[in-house]
Amino acid sequence: MQLTPEYAAAALFFMLIVLSTAWRRGRIRRAVRDLPTPMQRLLGPEPLFMPPPDGRLPDALRDYAALHRRTRWVQLVLWTVAFCWIAYVVYHALKGPFA
Repeated sequence: MQLTPEYAAAALFFMLIVLSTAWRRGRIRRAVRDLPTPMQRLLGPEPLFMPPPDGRLPDALRDYAALHRRTRWVQLVLWTVAFCWIAYVVYHALKGPFA
């Protein structure tokens, strides 16, 4: 299979998805590692380590919960960019050359 511009452009989509997910998991994993053990036990299972609901959130986990929300927003923005990009690539691939 020959590498065409469409395949190269689609590779950018997959790179954005994979790298944004890996970035978020790395940030969360480092933040969890820095928490005391009793606070780590309050979190959800790996890899997302979901914080408890805000109503039962201890003071020691407030910064972690804020980091968790911020990284989710960054990941969602990057995923939105990636899906807009792949839609653009598919549109141009279906439109055909010189159309």
